[in-house]
Amino acid sequence: MPTPLSVIILTYNEAERLTRCVEAGRPVGDEILIVDSGSTDGTVALAKQLDTNVLERPMKNWAEQRNWAMDQATHSWVLFIDADEVMDEVLQKTILSWKEQSHENNNGFWGLKRVHYFQGKRMHFSGLQSDVVVRLFHRSQRYADREVHEKLDLQKPQPLPGILHHHSYLNDEQWEKKQRSYAAKSALDKNQSTGVLTPFHFVVKPAFRFVKHYLIRGGILDGAAGWNYSISMAQGIFWRYVEMKKLRNS
Repeated sequence: MPTPLSVIILTYNEAERLTRCVEAGRPVGDEILIVDSGSTDGTVALAKQLDTNVLERPMKNWAEQRNWAMDQATHSWVLFIDADEVMDEVLQKTILSWKEQSHENNNGFWGLKRVHYFQGKRMHFSGLQSDVVVRLFHRSQRYADREVHEKLDLQKPQPLPGILHHHSYLNDEQWEKKQRSYAAKSALDKNQSTGVLTPFHFVVKPAFRFVKHYLIRGGILDGAAGWNYSISMAQGIFWRYVEMKKLRNS
Protein backbone atom coordinates (compact mmCIF):
# COMPACT_ATOMS: atom_id res chain seq x y z
CA MET A 1 0.00 0.00 0.00
CA PRO A 2 1.49 3.40 -0.96
CA THR A 3 2.71 5.68 1.82
CA PRO A 4 1.34 9.27 1.90
CA LEU A 5 3.84 11.92 2.96
CA SER A 6 3.68 15.33 4.61
CA VAL A 7 6.45 17.72 3.58
CA ILE A 8 7.11 20.17 6.43
CA ILE A 9 8.88 23.50 5.98
CA LEU A 10 9.60 25.83 8.91
CA THR A 11 9.89 29.47 7.92
CA TYR A 12 10.94 32.86 9.22
CA ASN A 13 11.37 35.65 6.65
CA GLU A 14 11.96 33.28 3.73
CA ALA A 15 9.93 35.02 1.01
CA GLU A 16 12.95 35.27 -1.29
CA ARG A 17 13.68 31.53 -1.24
CA LEU A 18 10.40 29.83 -0.40
CA THR A 19 8.99 29.33 -3.90
CA ARG A 20 11.89 27.19 -5.13
CA CYS A 21 11.74 25.06 -2.01
CA VAL A 22 7.99 24.48 -2.19
CA GLU A 23 7.92 23.73 -5.90
CA ALA A 24 10.70 21.16 -5.49
CA GLY A 25 8.82 19.53 -2.63
CA ARG A 26 5.41 19.51 -4.25
CA PRO A 27 5.93 16.43 -6.48
CA VAL A 28 6.61 14.22 -3.44
CA GLY A 29 4.29 15.76 -0.86
CA ASP A 30 0.66 14.76 -0.38
CA GLU A 31 0.65 17.76 1.93
CA ILE A 32 2.95 20.79 2.06
CA LEU A 33 2.78 22.09 5.64
CA ILE A 34 4.44 25.42 6.41
CA VAL A 35 4.87 26.51 10.03
CA ASP A 36 5.87 30.17 10.26
CA SER A 37 7.30 31.80 13.36
CA GLY A 38 6.43 35.45 12.81
CA SER A 39 7.73 36.47 9.41
CA THR A 40 7.49 40.15 8.48
CA ASP A 41 8.55 39.93 4.81
CA GLY A 42 5.39 38.46 3.28
CA THR A 43 6.37 34.82 3.72
CA VAL A 44 2.95 33.82 5.04
CA ALA A 45 1.04 35.51 2.21
CA LEU A 46 3.36 33.91 -0.34
CA ALA A 47 2.95 30.47 1.26
CA LYS A 48 -0.82 30.78 0.96
CA GLN A 49 -0.50 31.81 -2.69
CA LEU A 50 1.57 28.67 -3.24
CA ASP A 51 -1.40 26.59 -2.06
CA THR A 52 0.21 25.18 1.06
CA ASN A 53 -1.21 24.45 4.49
CA VAL A 54 0.04 27.38 6.59
CA LEU A 55 0.17 27.52 10.38
CA GLU A 56 1.62 30.38 12.44
CA ARG A 57 3.25 29.82 15.83
CA PRO A 58 5.93 31.62 17.88
CA MET A 59 9.14 29.65 18.14
CA LYS A 60 10.81 28.53 21.35
CA ASN A 61 13.61 26.77 19.47
CA TRP A 62 13.94 24.81 16.23
CA ALA A 63 13.73 21.40 17.89
CA GLU A 64 10.53 22.18 19.75
CA GLN A 65 9.02 23.77 16.65
CA ARG A 66 9.79 20.70 14.55
CA ASN A 67 8.19 18.41 17.14
CA TRP A 68 5.08 20.59 17.25
CA ALA A 69 4.88 20.72 13.45
CA MET A 70 4.95 16.93 13.21
CA ASP A 71 1.94 16.71 15.50
CA GLN A 72 0.00 18.96 13.10
CA ALA A 73 0.87 16.96 9.98
CA THR A 74 -1.95 15.17 8.17
CA HIS A 75 0.14 12.08 7.43
CA SER A 76 2.16 9.79 9.68
CA TRP A 77 5.34 9.95 7.61
CA VAL A 78 7.06 13.32 7.28
CA LEU A 79 9.83 14.86 5.22
CA PHE A 80 11.48 18.00 6.59
CA ILE A 81 12.94 20.43 4.07
CA ASP A 82 14.36 23.79 5.17
CA ALA A 83 13.27 26.86 3.25
CA ASP A 84 16.83 27.38 2.00
CA GLU A 85 17.04 23.85 0.59
CA VAL A 86 15.97 22.51 -2.81
CA MET A 87 15.63 18.85 -3.80
CA ASP A 88 17.04 17.79 -7.14
CA GLU A 89 15.14 15.58 -9.58
CA VAL A 90 17.00 12.42 -8.58
CA LEU A 91 16.00 12.88 -4.96
CA GLN A 92 12.42 13.57 -5.98
CA LYS A 93 12.30 10.33 -7.96
CA THR A 94 13.90 8.42 -5.08
CA ILE A 95 11.28 9.63 -2.61
CA LEU A 96 8.47 8.91 -5.07
CA SER A 97 9.76 5.34 -5.29
CA TRP A 98 9.92 5.21 -1.49
CA LYS A 99 6.27 6.28 -1.35
CA GLU A 100 5.21 3.42 -3.59
CA GLN A 101 6.16 1.00 -0.83
CA SER A 102 4.38 0.21 2.42
CA HIS A 103 6.36 1.26 5.50
CA GLU A 104 5.11 -0.46 8.64
CA ASN A 105 8.21 -0.04 10.83
CA ASN A 106 7.71 3.31 12.54
CA ASN A 107 11.35 3.31 13.64
CA GLY A 108 12.62 3.54 10.08
CA PHE A 109 14.47 6.68 8.98
CA TRP A 110 16.35 7.88 5.91
CA GLY A 111 19.08 10.41 5.29
CA LEU A 112 19.51 13.02 2.56
CA LYS A 113 22.84 14.13 1.14
CA ARG A 114 23.28 17.92 1.31
CA VAL A 115 25.44 19.96 -1.02
CA HIS A 116 26.31 23.40 0.37
CA TYR A 117 26.85 26.72 -1.38
CA PHE A 118 28.94 29.50 0.19
CA GLN A 119 29.68 32.89 -1.35
CA GLY A 120 28.16 31.67 -4.59
CA LYS A 121 30.41 28.60 -4.81
CA ARG A 122 29.45 24.97 -4.53
CA MET A 123 31.56 23.60 -1.68
CA HIS A 124 33.24 20.27 -2.32
CA PHE A 125 35.34 20.11 0.86
CA SER A 126 35.68 22.28 4.02
CA GLY A 127 33.99 19.64 6.17
CA LEU A 128 30.78 19.88 4.17
CA GLN A 129 31.44 16.96 1.85
CA SER A 130 29.99 14.33 4.18
CA ASP A 131 26.84 16.13 5.34
CA VAL A 132 23.93 13.70 5.61
CA VAL A 133 20.79 14.85 7.45
CA VAL A 134 17.98 12.60 8.69
CA ARG A 135 14.80 14.16 7.32
CA LEU A 136 12.45 11.33 6.30
CA PHE A 137 10.86 9.40 9.16
CA HIS A 138 7.69 8.61 11.11
CA ARG A 139 6.28 11.55 13.03
CA SER A 140 6.48 9.62 16.30
CA GLN A 141 10.22 10.42 16.31
CA ARG A 142 11.25 13.37 18.50
CA TYR A 143 13.96 15.96 18.19
CA ALA A 144 16.18 16.31 21.25
CA ASP A 145 15.52 19.54 23.17
CA ARG A 146 18.34 21.90 22.32
CA GLU A 147 18.61 25.52 21.22
CA VAL A 148 20.58 25.06 18.00
CA HIS A 149 21.63 22.38 15.49
CA GLU A 150 18.57 20.34 16.31
CA LYS A 151 18.71 16.67 15.40
CA LEU A 152 17.21 13.29 16.07
CA ASP A 153 19.34 11.08 18.29
CA LEU A 154 19.80 8.51 15.54
CA GLN A 155 22.85 7.03 13.85
CA LYS A 156 23.66 8.75 10.56
CA PRO A 157 22.45 6.49 7.71
CA GLN A 158 23.65 6.09 4.17
CA PRO A 159 21.93 8.83 2.13
CA LEU A 160 19.21 8.18 -0.39
CA PRO A 161 20.17 8.76 -4.05
CA GLY A 162 19.87 12.43 -4.95
CA ILE A 163 20.93 15.77 -3.55
CA LEU A 164 19.46 18.41 -1.28
CA HIS A 165 20.96 21.71 -2.42
CA HIS A 166 21.54 24.01 0.55
CA HIS A 167 21.76 27.78 -0.11
CA SER A 168 22.34 28.80 3.48
CA TYR A 169 22.36 32.60 3.24
CA LEU A 170 21.50 35.54 1.01
CA ASN A 171 24.38 37.93 1.78
CA ASP A 172 27.34 38.41 4.13
CA GLU A 173 25.30 40.48 6.60
CA GLN A 174 22.69 37.76 6.94
CA TRP A 175 25.40 35.09 7.32
CA GLU A 176 27.09 36.94 10.19
CA LYS A 177 23.74 37.53 11.88
CA LYS A 178 22.95 33.83 11.55
CA GLN A 179 26.35 32.80 12.93
CA ARG A 180 26.07 35.13 15.92
CA SER A 181 22.56 33.83 16.64
CA TYR A 182 23.80 30.24 16.51
CA ALA A 183 26.70 31.15 18.80
CA ALA A 184 24.34 32.61 21.41
CA LYS A 185 22.11 29.54 21.31
CA SER A 186 25.07 27.18 21.39
CA ALA A 187 26.29 28.99 24.52
CA LEU A 188 22.99 28.14 26.19
CA ASP A 189 23.26 24.49 25.16
CA LYS A 190 26.84 24.07 26.34
CA ASN A 191 27.04 26.40 29.34
CA GLN A 192 26.45 23.83 32.07
CA SER A 193 28.84 21.28 30.55
CA THR A 194 31.66 23.80 30.12
CA GLY A 195 34.11 24.47 32.94
CA VAL A 196 35.95 27.68 33.73
CA LEU A 197 36.50 29.77 30.61
CA THR A 198 40.19 30.18 29.78
CA PRO A 199 42.34 31.21 26.81
CA PHE A 200 41.91 27.61 25.65
CA HIS A 201 38.27 28.40 24.81
CA PHE A 202 38.93 31.79 23.21
CA VAL A 203 42.14 31.01 21.31
CA VAL A 204 42.92 27.30 21.00
CA LYS A 205 39.44 26.01 20.18
CA PRO A 206 38.75 28.62 17.46
CA ALA A 207 42.21 28.03 15.97
CA PHE A 208 41.66 24.29 15.90
CA ARG A 209 38.25 24.76 14.26
CA PHE A 210 39.93 26.75 11.49
CA VAL A 211 42.59 24.06 11.01
CA LYS A 212 39.93 21.36 11.04
CA HIS A 213 37.91 22.92 8.21
CA TYR A 214 40.74 24.40 6.14
CA LEU A 215 43.43 21.73 6.36
CA ILE A 216 42.03 18.51 7.82
CA ARG A 217 38.74 18.62 5.91
CA GLY A 218 40.21 20.14 2.75
CA GLY A 219 38.89 23.70 2.75
CA ILE A 220 42.10 24.77 1.05
CA LEU A 221 40.79 22.97 -2.05
CA ASP A 222 37.67 25.17 -2.08
CA GLY A 223 39.79 28.26 -2.74
CA ALA A 224 38.82 31.64 -1.33
CA ALA A 225 35.39 30.35 -0.29
CA GLY A 226 37.06 27.57 1.70
CA TRP A 227 39.32 30.07 3.48
CA ASN A 228 36.43 32.39 4.31
CA TYR A 229 34.21 29.53 5.44
CA SER A 230 36.93 28.17 7.74
CA ILE A 231 37.49 31.64 9.23
CA SER A 232 33.74 31.96 9.78
CA MET A 233 33.59 28.62 11.60
CA ALA A 234 36.44 29.72 13.87
CA GLN A 235 34.64 33.00 14.57
CA GLY A 236 31.52 31.06 15.51
CA ILE A 237 33.43 29.15 18.18
CA PHE A 238 34.95 32.38 19.53
CA TRP A 239 31.53 34.07 19.62
CA ARG A 240 30.07 31.07 21.46
CA TYR A 241 32.40 31.61 24.40
CA VAL A 242 31.94 35.39 24.30
CA GLU A 243 28.20 34.75 24.67
CA MET A 244 28.83 32.19 27.40
CA LYS A 245 30.90 34.71 29.33
CA LYS A 246 28.05 37.21 29.03
CA LEU A 247 25.64 34.59 30.41
CA ARG A 248 27.85 33.97 33.42
CA ASN A 249 28.35 37.65 34.11
CA SER A 250 24.66 38.53 33.86
